[in-house]
Amino acid sequence: MIETVLDRCISTAFPQHAQDEEFVGRLRASVSQNAYALRDVLVGRTALDDVALDQVLSFATVQAQLRIPQKVMQRSYRISFYTQWELWAMHLRRALVAADVPRDEALEIQAQLTRSLLTYQDHVASRVADTYTRDYEALNRSRAHVRKSLVRDILRGEGRLLSASDLAILAYPLDAHHVAVLLPQMPEGAASHLADGLRAATRSHQSLPYALTLGSTAVWLCRLEPWPAVAMESISDLLAKVGAIGTISNPGQGVDGFVAGLRQAQDAERVRAAWGSADARTVFRYADVQLEILLLQDQELARTFVEAELGPLAQHTNDAARLRETLEASFRFGSHVAAADYMQLHEHTVRNRLHKAEALLGHPLHERRTELQVALRLFRLFRES
Repeated sequence: MIETVLDRCISTAFPQHAQDEEFVGRLRASVSQNAYALRDVLVGRTALDDVALDQVLSFATVQAQLRIPQKVMQRSYRISFYTQWELWAMHLRRALVAADVPRDEALEIQAQLTRSLLTYQDHVASRVADTYTRDYEALNRSRAHVRKSLVRDILRGEGRLLSASDLAILAYPLDAHHVAVLLPQMPEGAASHLADGLRAATRSHQSLPYALTLGSTAVWLCRLEPWPAVAMESISDLLAKVGAIGTISNPGQGVDGFVAGLRQAQDAERVRAAWGSADARTVFRYADVQLEILLLQDQELARTFVEAELGPLAQHTNDAARLRETLEASFRFGSHVAAADYMQLHEHTVRNRLHKAEALLGHPLHERRTELQVALRLFRLFRES
């Protein structure tokens, strides 16, 4: 029952949070507490006024923090309780049939189940609505939440409509030069502390953390002058030093640069996800994967290109993997001798592999060097298919 309710709520009410593990975990805790509490009320084990709802009310607070509309929250509860009524009714019907209960008595028992469940639903929904409204209004009065609302408006393309008082509350100069750092596994509290360190390490003018989900945060850093290469390297160095997983945008100026920075970081993060945790670096830069992002605008075309260029080398075999690895090293270092040194192999082994790759491809490697390099980079994104 819990899994059924959870799946229906996510797919119908919260599809945009389906990949947010912390959100799904909080939803699961709420659904579980409701399901067991309802069971205990139905069988007379617990009085309605004695039902514990801490997890349920906590999830209402989460929804207020994420600015999930109340109508969406109410819809999720309707889905939840309808599903539970449906499953309880089926369960009860089987029991009534098995016990051969007379029709009139069976109908009264079914009606009693429905009354009890609707009474429970009204009790829970009322308390949840009160909690949500109280927390939502409190957040609206807080300066931090107003800043989040302003960032949300900027990302929706309304940055140029902000008033002077809005900009004062934001306390972040939108006309500066920005870099966005996406921290996909770091909640806002930890990210805010890291933002202070990033600001100091890069000598930035200001930083601005913004929670994307319960467990991921974007941090903008700005300078009044263009970003030098050494400052960009400082971001990567600090993220690596503290062991944080992060994706860094290119620098951009003004409101457009602010918005583009997050979009770039999110695009690069999708490339990281496609590579998989085994292959992806902990610190990713948009500048390093712009080619992949560009070519993946049409994934079917990109896949066809990879298969056409690599031919037999696109097979998912150990032998093909060794040849691809050797090709990449040879292209990267410019000679089979340097590639052999990097791979800790004898140079004859590398030379033999390159000759084999040429034979399988049916043409000298230098004839389509650029195409092969691109295909090898893209192959990692399709490695499981």
